[in-house]
This record gives sequence, structure tokens and C-alpha cells, in this order.
Amino acid sequence: MEVGMLAVVVGAGGGIGGACARQLAEQYDIVLCVDRDLAAAERTVAEIASPSAQGADGVGPGAVALGADAADADFGVRVGAAAAEYGAVGCAVYAVAYEEHTPAVELSRESLLRSLTVGPVGAFEFFRGLTPAEDASYIAIGSLHETQPFANCLGYNAAHGALGQVVRTLAHEWADRGIRVNAVVPGWIATPGEEVFHGAEALKAAGELLPFGRQGRPEEIAAAVGFLASEAAGYISGSFLTVDGALSTSLARLRGL
Repeated sequence: MEVGMLAVVVGAGGGIGGACARQLAEQYDIVLCVDRDLAAAERTVAEIASPSAQGADGVGPGAVALGADAADADFGVRVGAAAAEYGAVGCAVYAVAYEEHTPAVELSRESLLRSLTVGPVGAFEFFRGLTPAEDASYIAIGSLHETQPFANCLGYNAAHGALGQVVRTLAHEWADRGIRVNAVVPGWIATPGEEVFHGAEALKAAGELLPFGRQGRPEEIAAAVGFLASEAAGYISGSFLTVDGALSTSLARLRGL
């Protein structure tokens, strides 16, 4: 059932992934919204298909939900097969990761392997399993943790370091296929998950200490994804677009100075 230009977003049930799916619904005919939490993916689909998202002709963008866990061995094959039912993929976004906050000496092997499996391994298998359209754009949601060794995040740091090399290597190897592979690197983004973890008041207080005086919004990450998916970014590949409100350039500040 080929319907035209297709975008696929893994992690579409989350704050950043959901925003990316809504952004791409404005640029593509249909968005396949993938999440291990099928109900969360379905909520994003409902938002895309809501009356407020419809055009003047009363026709809204199309979206479909798929439940799939990036930790499963057949993840890439399963998502690729589901996407193929709708045609070749014009844009693919990978917006999932596994993060555990614990001192490195206490980190379990299982936790480290899950970070690597859900992160760089899942991203690679996802991208490899797709049938790309001409001039396809593949985008991983990265992290400042790729280059910054934040304490108590060894698994997450290692996974994003490896994810960065997945992006670079695929951009190199797939350039002759016309596939662009890039990453968007968020700073601290105020997502529903962050609010649950920190609490609304603590999150707001922490945001006031950031260079811009606030956390970023998921829609600001999605806007960067939309740019990399567009024709305007047609000669950009192997790049890391940082959207962090100058946070990474402020990390050199020494404590107490």
C-alpha cells in the first residue's frame, strides 16, 4: 500500500520523538510512529490526526502506530517490514535511549548492555532495515554525553559515544547511495519524562541556571530535525546539529569561578 513520502520515527511516544513525528507530519504524507509503548505511539498518532492538524480542505496528515522494542533482536527487520508496506522511507528518526544514573563501580553489566543495545545497536539495525527513498535523510537524536563524561552515566555516555560513530560511519559508507545521515544533539530539554523525574518546580529552578535561563522545548529539537529532513539540508551529512542553548560551550566554567 504505497502512499507517497514516508517518515518513520522511533520513540514517537516520547517528548522529543513525539514532537519530531508531529513536525514530520507537516512535511511527509504519512508518519509511522514506532514506540515500545504502543498506547503512547497511538496518542501521538491521534495528535497528528486531530482536527486542529487538518488543513483548510479538512484533510489531515496521515499517521500509523507500531509497537516495537528496540531491545528485541528482530527490531530492525520488523520496523523495516512495516515501513515497506507504505513505500520507501524519505526520513527516519531514531529517538530512543536507555539511561541509568548510578556510579560506574555499581553499574551492572546488564544495564551497560541495555544502553548499548537500545542506543547504537538499535539505531544501526533500524537504519539498515529500511528501504530508502531517493535523497533519504536518516537522523539520530544524540546527546552531549557523546563527548562529555558526565558522572554516574557511564552506560549512557558509552552508548552515545558509539552512536556518534554509527552516524559518522553510515554517513561515510552510504553517501554513494544518496542517504544523508546526521544527528541532532539536544541540551537539557523539558520533556514530560524530565518533569516526572525531577518534579516541575525543581526542573524550572534548574532551567533558570542554564545559559538561556530555561530548558529547551521538544519542538525546538523537532525543528532541527525538520531542517535536516528538508531539501535545504540536501548536502549535509555526517554532521551533528547541536541545539542546547549554549550549554555545551558553558561546561568549561570551573566550579566556584
